[in-house]
Amino acid sequence: MNCALEVSSATVRYGGVAAIDDLSFQHEDGGVVGLIGPNGAGKTTLLNVLSGAVRLTTGRISLQGRDLTSRKPHQIARLGITRTFQNLQVFGSLSVLDNVLLPRVARGWATAVGDMVLLPQAHRKVQAERARALDLLDRVGIAEYAQQPAGSLAYGLQRRVEIARALAGDPELILLDEPLAGLSASESVDLTELFTKVSTEGITVLLVEHDVASVLSVSKRVLVLDHGRLLADGTPDEVSANPEVRAAYLGEEWT
Repeated sequence: MNCALEVSSATVRYGGVAAIDDLSFQHEDGGVVGLIGPNGAGKTTLLNVLSGAVRLTTGRISLQGRDLTSRKPHQIARLGITRTFQNLQVFGSLSVLDNVLLPRVARGWATAVGDMVLLPQAHRKVQAERARALDLLDRVGIAEYAQQPAGSLAYGLQRRVEIARALAGDPELILLDEPLAGLSASESVDLTELFTKVSTEGITVLLVEHDVASVLSVSKRVLVLDHGRLLADGTPDEVSANPEVRAAYLGEEWT
């Protein structure tokens, strides 16, 4: 299903400073959407707004026609938007499998009371959710680490735990905030292939990343922010040829 995201006149102000300034765009076509811009352009603020961590000062956000503007993060997650973070946010003492089970339990697909008394129906639900979580771990290439503490894994593998956990919420839109940061070149290639594959399975990926070459290589559409405003919007070729983008962001490094 395409995600049908609509951002209308979105503004976030902190005192007199606009982190996002009258931003509007729509997206209905799935795939990977790149979101780039210089430091302080408003990229992470936009992800925080879309996931409910930050409230708009003015404006509106909707997904599939459902107004998300005033909803809380857990409500937005249930409606189809999940995310990863710049800084790893795994539960290090829990197993990899339990990290991925958490969002499914939180959505009520396994009942704690039923599980405690081992009601047959609840037991079947728990087993089904475990199988689903294991399938997700296999999908992201870390099924062999299912029973290990998430915090014991290498950094790149913990990134995959985050992605599997985001996928466990059955999203229509997944927000990836600098997923390649801190990875080796080979790890970056592997992870890029992973979220590109995810984007072909009916899930839209909104990708914030400073590695511009990677963004251009996987995105069907690229949004460029500058001082909270939409500076450019188009295909990778259109954006890379845009003189305003070159002047404001890329300078001599994008040739």
